[in-house]
Amino acid sequence: MCKFTKNHLWIWQIGRFFIINRFCPKACVVIGYAISDVSLRLSGRIFLWEKYFLYYLCALKMNKPYTMNRKQILCISLLAFSLCACQDDDTADILDAFGTPPALTKMTAQEFLDQGEQMFEDGESVDEIVSADRAFYVNNPFNVSMADGKLRLFNGMAHDFKEVSLWLTMPHLRDTIQLMQFEEVPGFYNIKLDSPLKMGEAVYASKSGKPVRVNNLALLSPDQYELLLSCNDSVFDMLKTIKMKTRIQMGKYGSGNWGVMTANAARYYATSAVNMAVMFSSEIFRDSLMNYKGSIHNDAGKEIDREGLLNSILNKQSLVFGVVTGSGIAGLGGGNALGLREEYLAGFFYQNRVAIDCNWVLHVWIHELGHCLGYGHSSSLCYGSVPDEIVPKVYRYMMKHRMLPYIINPFKSYNDYNPGINDADNPDIEL
Repeated sequence: MCKFTKNHLWIWQIGRFFIINRFCPKACVVIGYAISDVSLRLSGRIFLWEKYFLYYLCALKMNKPYTMNRKQILCISLLAFSLCACQDDDTADILDAFGTPPALTKMTAQEFLDQGEQMFEDGESVDEIVSADRAFYVNNPFNVSMADGKLRLFNGMAHDFKEVSLWLTMPHLRDTIQLMQFEEVPGFYNIKLDSPLKMGEAVYASKSGKPVRVNNLALLSPDQYELLLSCNDSVFDMLKTIKMKTRIQMGKYGSGNWGVMTANAARYYATSAVNMAVMFSSEIFRDSLMNYKGSIHNDAGKEIDREGLLNSILNKQSLVFGVVTGSGIAGLGGGNALGLREEYLAGFFYQNRVAIDCNWVLHVWIHELGHCLGYGHSSSLCYGSVPDEIVPKVYRYMMKHRMLPYIINPFKSYNDYNPGINDADNPDIEL
């Protein structure tokens, strides 16, 4: 290890002394500048380039009669480069000294369970199930946020994510730093923790593998940085493909043809909505919609602009799900309200690893979504091409080829179902 850079703090102080001391010759100013710059790079402190520029202006104003020739400038440059060459060794020394960077908070699976809240459990009150705190955007069902000094980690998926890392990035930070590591984040879980952002100086691991020393992260407001999650998980990767931006929430309802929301229905809505969002966001759905040879028309019989239709689906602002109980009514939809009969909702998934018979539940879902988009019963969104041909074909294809987050029903054991049509008897459809 380079002995000269072993203690960054006193090197910085020496360099700063050379810079601000107006009685030093310009050569000392340049040397001090080089030492300061290198020591700051090694220590990972956050400083703005404007400060360096001010130091340089200070040097230019000095009136000491000293000039440098090219050889002297070259020697000083070589000194700066030689100091930079010590950076990797010094980084290793920091790791040896600290071991795991002290600012990294690790949480075990049991600690997470002890401090968090399970969502959509049987026995919960309706008010808990429909709480706005349970709402999420379909393109971000597994998310993290900071508010009122608390870190919130929300998993709206019926899927356990393992070895999850929390990262922070900001414009003036040279690398993305790791704040926390979770052994496991269970499905349908919501947790609020004390902020991992530290006061004073702290050393963090980074994506580059080198430690980064940062001051007073706790003083930053949430709009000054971005929090990111990472996880080596195929379902996590699927979520990144979602282009649909709809906010979904469970609705209380409970009058007329609407029943009261149940935990069972909420679980199915949360999962099926993400499956549908992945499908709507896929190139397969886009190509099938754009290349469909039949008519896709509105209530007046006029052809719908297909690009505009896709955009209206992907940019639907919000949906509030409900349970339909009215006699002889399969579903209800309009505005932001969308509901199906609870017994239909399991039809979105494979039952006992056999091919699904999802045509009916998909028809009802798309039919009611068509109403939410402003279309009536005379349009192709409520009957015909979209709910009966395009969507069922694409959804079944993506299910068979494991291209959706949920394939097997996540809430039932396989032996709850009788065998149905085997996958082998459900050949790939022509898209």
